[in-house]
Amino acid sequence: MLKFFNTYYPIRNLIFFLGEGGLIFLALLIGITIRFHGQVPHEAMRHSVWLRVLAITFVVQLSLYYHDLYALKSAQKTFDLSVRIVQAIGAACILLAAVYTAYPALILDQGIFFIGLFFLLAFLVSWRFGYQYVCQQGIMSEKVILVGSGELATLICREIGENLDSGYAVAAVMDSRGGASLAQRLGVNHYADYDTMCELALDRGIRKIIVALDEKRGNFPAEALLRCKTAGLTILDGISFYEALSGKILAKGTLPSWLIFSEGFRRHAIRKAAKRLIDVVLSTVGILLSLPLMALIAAAVKVSSPGPVFFRQTRVGQREKPFEVIKFRTMRQDAEATCGPVWATEDDPRITIVGRVLRKLRLDELPQFWNVLKGEMSFVGPRPERPVFVAQLKERLPYYGERHTVKPGLTGWAQVNYGYGASEDDALKKLEYDLFYIKNMSLMLDLFIVLKTVQIVLFGKGGR
Repeated sequence: MLKFFNTYYPIRNLIFFLGEGGLIFLALLIGITIRFHGQVPHEAMRHSVWLRVLAITFVVQLSLYYHDLYALKSAQKTFDLSVRIVQAIGAACILLAAVYTAYPALILDQGIFFIGLFFLLAFLVSWRFGYQYVCQQGIMSEKVILVGSGELATLICREIGENLDSGYAVAAVMDSRGGASLAQRLGVNHYADYDTMCELALDRGIRKIIVALDEKRGNFPAEALLRCKTAGLTILDGISFYEALSGKILAKGTLPSWLIFSEGFRRHAIRKAAKRLIDVVLSTVGILLSLPLMALIAAAVKVSSPGPVFFRQTRVGQREKPFEVIKFRTMRQDAEATCGPVWATEDDPRITIVGRVLRKLRLDELPQFWNVLKGEMSFVGPRPERPVFVAQLKERLPYYGERHTVKPGLTGWAQVNYGYGASEDDALKKLEYDLFYIKNMSLMLDLFIVLKTVQIVLFGKGGR
């Protein structure tokens, strides 16, 4: 297993990605061979062709990523997959046209590209269905023994089962107090005797044991786990495993002691200074680049409905200090005159026609560059919430107040993984992602979140 940002990725993901890059490269080389009958036409072409093919490979894979074609959650039908690949390649062609305009030296002969395109489509569809078969058959999936059969164990099994490419397979369930029903649903054996744990793992070539007991008192198999540990097996705590598997930390069911003694929550002075410098640079560039667009949005908001262009609202910031967030107004001026503070809902009647477009594309958030520049917000962090909702959620959700140990952000780990929240249940699910971010925050994770945010904005996902 590979581990990035404290999240597990199967090593076959890397093989899949590199293999696909190699096939894209090969398709273009076949195009060159056919176009020039196996002969590269002149010396200059021979030296630069590799760079040109690499550029196309990079752009195509970037487009596949932004079309969610590397998020293999479930099996796909031939037609649906083919359509999405064609869309991704179409977007890659548009991007390549822009690259060629800026750097004409990278242009590959048109005939080569179109010949290679045929092989490219065939290779991509075949490769992906082959990889999908590998995932469905559990080839290269790591087998684990799950100790426990309660809520935590069920959540782990659900996370593995709902993700075609999780890279894990539960081989057996062990629980002295039950668990046969969970094992039956998974189609694996249930064992009540912990003493057989080590022998079972070694006999079946299992190297990892997940301890996911909801209640450990009187049910913790210390001796059996110690034998497994000294035999060279890896023993993982269920909550830690769930964190690395799902990219979130369970809010309900996680003891304060786990948060206290777990790694993470580091706040290095250099990292904080670098994060602030990046915030200043990005917000300044964002304001300058978006000024023409913001002028058009302001005019559209003003013309479409009566009221001010900008909407100011008190939100809770770092250390629970209130501040005024600035947004383009997307609702009627009297949106909460009768109902008071409420979450926005799907097809909310209070949202204006222009506001619906702005929310879908997240363009109503552009004025918050100013909040970032002032230091009230960061570019990446948990989204700031209104004081009335914060007061309610702190009473009902464990660890909700910990969100305010860092600056709120324009975008965040919860936003790129869960989308819009409009209920207490949504707030709990987003809190789990926010806790993961606060525990594992780094500049590289921030960069990854920004890239994911660009994808969401381009395709209008999650807006409301």
